[in-house]
Amino acid sequence: MWGRRMRCMKIPRQLTRRRLLERFYAHPWVLVAVLSALTLFFAVQLRTLRLDNNNFRFIPKENSVRIADQRIDSTFGSQVPVLIGIKREYTSVVDPVFLADVRSLIERISAVPLVRAESTLSLLSAEYLGLRAGNIISERVVPDEFSGSAEEVQGVYRKLRDWDFYERSLVSRDLRSMQIVVFLDTSNEESSSPEAMAACRAIIRILGAWKSRDAQTFVTGVTVFNEMGNEASTHDLTLLVPLVVLIIIVALFVSFRRLAGIFLPLLTVVISTVWALGAMALCAIPLSILSAILPVILIAVGSAYGIHIVSAYFYGASSRICSTRQEHRARIVEAVDKIIQPVFLSALTTFVGFVSFCFTSVVPIFEFGVFASVGVASAFAVALMLIPSLLIIRGPESRVCAHAPDAGHEHMDTAITGTLMVIAHHYRTVLFVAFLAVVFSLVGMSRLVIDNVLTEYFEPEVTVVQSDRFMQQHFGGSRSLTVLVSTPARDGSVARPDVLKAMDDLTEFLQTRVEHVGKVISLVPLIKRINQVYNADASARGLEAQSADVVRGGTDDFGVFKTFTGGHEEPARAETSRTSLAAPGSSYDFRQAVGMLVSAVRDSDFDRSDAQQLVQALEKAVNYDGRAYYEIPCDPKKYGVKTSEELQEIISGYLLLLSGKGLGLVDRAVDPRALKMNIQLGTKGQQDSYGVIEAVKKFIRENFPQDVHAEFGGSVLVEQSLNDLVVQSQLISLVFSLCVVFIIIAVHYRSLFAGIIGTLPLGVSVLVNFGVMGFFGIKLNICTTMVAGFSSGIGVDYTIHYLAAYRRAWKECGGKDFLTQTFYGSGRAILFNVLSVGSGFAVLMLSKFNVLADFGLLMVLAMLTSSVASLTLLPTLLNVVKPRFITR
Repeated sequence: MWGRRMRCMKIPRQLTRRRLLERFYAHPWVLVAVLSALTLFFAVQLRTLRLDNNNFRFIPKENSVRIADQRIDSTFGSQVPVLIGIKREYTSVVDPVFLADVRSLIERISAVPLVRAESTLSLLSAEYLGLRAGNIISERVVPDEFSGSAEEVQGVYRKLRDWDFYERSLVSRDLRSMQIVVFLDTSNEESSSPEAMAACRAIIRILGAWKSRDAQTFVTGVTVFNEMGNEASTHDLTLLVPLVVLIIIVALFVSFRRLAGIFLPLLTVVISTVWALGAMALCAIPLSILSAILPVILIAVGSAYGIHIVSAYFYGASSRICSTRQEHRARIVEAVDKIIQPVFLSALTTFVGFVSFCFTSVVPIFEFGVFASVGVASAFAVALMLIPSLLIIRGPESRVCAHAPDAGHEHMDTAITGTLMVIAHHYRTVLFVAFLAVVFSLVGMSRLVIDNVLTEYFEPEVTVVQSDRFMQQHFGGSRSLTVLVSTPARDGSVARPDVLKAMDDLTEFLQTRVEHVGKVISLVPLIKRINQVYNADASARGLEAQSADVVRGGTDDFGVFKTFTGGHEEPARAETSRTSLAAPGSSYDFRQAVGMLVSAVRDSDFDRSDAQQLVQALEKAVNYDGRAYYEIPCDPKKYGVKTSEELQEIISGYLLLLSGKGLGLVDRAVDPRALKMNIQLGTKGQQDSYGVIEAVKKFIRENFPQDVHAEFGGSVLVEQSLNDLVVQSQLISLVFSLCVVFIIIAVHYRSLFAGIIGTLPLGVSVLVNFGVMGFFGIKLNICTTMVAGFSSGIGVDYTIHYLAAYRRAWKECGGKDFLTQTFYGSGRAILFNVLSVGSGFAVLMLSKFNVLADFGLLMVLAMLTSSVASLTLLPTLLNVVKPRFITR
């Protein structure tokens, strides 16, 4: 009795769903009004959306590298350099007319807002510390009244050759190129702010308008790359979005050949794109290199949901005329009820593919995953709400609601089915080809390179890439590794002889034995230079016994010594009498002879590497111009003192001589607690940078005093951290997406084996992509790392579609001769979907970013391999294994 009553109360699931849909569409105007209000709200937010392609923002705030950079900035002050290179093809930079033009250029750049004019570094602002008539002098390398006379030119040449500190920092070795370093008053994290971008654009405009004879300009740096990235993203938005819309319009026209069939699906993806981008603006999330292509992806992927609903409405009612609004509404509800489950499953799998990106620490990938998921969910919801509502509001057409299916489709179905049946009959060949594909992929994966090289984001002919290459060839390079050397002792100075000597040894090691190191800048050469000049008249054998107070008492301020230390005062020429510490140890005539030998060798044109070593040895032997003292004072006996503490007092006196102008490389002049080394690199990729980083860390571990602490920062560590996060992101997104796909298929068919067999084609597709990347040199980077998650989320649709067709055909045919019916219709549907979605991704191959072009190519490949695997490997496995979930 009770059982009969329960059976009578049981309502069919399909009937319940249809009643819910009838109630849902009972007030279509309300649904349209709600969607319109939401769209207007999100559209208003778009005005605050901006671009930000700053690499520093790509790693999370809690990342150790980012924290270290913040600590370095807080210790030494934050300022972002813009590197300007000027190349002369035929003449030297030591030319009065040229230098006058450069001075005018610097004055114009200094007037740009956010530019720290007092910190700008160039050959014109560089100071020279030397000797004249027995006095220490501090003067400009290039005098303010430089007229270009032969004597003045030779004087500038002598200063530049006398101290290699300027070489590859301000001038090139051949003196035909010079570098200007302009500092913006901002931090690395804010280097892509609107103010920084405006300053960068102003500098680029000034350089473009500047003219000088035999001069070519180059400009690079973090802000310049950010600006170029923003320009490329703007190009992609303005070109690729209309192009993908055009492709979708053509596909819709071919499919439906009527206005409603084109307008309605297109309207849904436009609205969902506005929602996704508006949500980004509402959350103050800027567009990055990845999220800038969000409209292209949402239009390409999201259009499928509207297409399914419109197709079900048109073709599902092809044999009946909708004469009344009630009948028309019933036909719409029937079409939605028929299609809602497969469309929901398709949206769910795509949603899962995008959600897999939300479990990464790479900020732009995480942001893309969040708002792409929002966009997919919005596309499904809008298609489900808007298209039926507008069709209901429009009312029935006066003619048949849809035309009969095109006969051409039947011929195409027959051809596709025949081809797939031939392949299915050669199942051994299919399995063997799949095995070869897996082997090929594994071999290719072993060659896969993981790297995020900013210059490789762009084509080689892009100006910023050419500028970066120029800086690597002629100067230290635009990539940097920063070493912060500090002491935890509150009452101790880090500027000790042993610490400075270790830093000096590290500099020598890097510049002579480590490849790709362009220039090392620190406090060390400044201390060595002061020590050299101060002891120029001393004996090469050492000083007479002196108290450290003598040294300190005799070091009057000799003027401002402006170098890469970031000084802010106007330099002035000064002469200061030197306190003589010892009598000269060799005759004047011999010293004069050595000086003549030095001049002769330096002025020669032949390869002088061996001669240079000989000259240096002679200079030290006789202490020519203090060459024997171009060192960190470490030997108490040589300096006439007894203890290391007294040597440190000497160094403290030298720090005072800098008049606080070492603050860019030392935290304070008196008893400093932290020193900074800037190691400029000419590396092309992170693999080269990694070798330098490890060499630096190993040297510090083995040779630095144990009581000092070394901390590392800089752009190369940001790139290294990004590489590590990319690998982590790849593993997480791949495992997550495949696991969720497995769960969806297993739950849908109530079979674990269904999940396994349904995931295999996706696995093969992912492996093939990695193999192709390895063999063709496509690097795994911030963009290409998303291919696996994308292909899993989108490619699983083909597996689900084929499994459903296979199971339905098996039941309808009683398990006999059902394979032909399986391929008939499903083969064309899968291949057409690949064509439409793949065409959307193929548009990305026209991107200004190489990494996005590679991403588009790999996505097209992923669509092809996953669809082919679903139509060849999957039926072969099903026919061989004959799983029970098909027959249930």
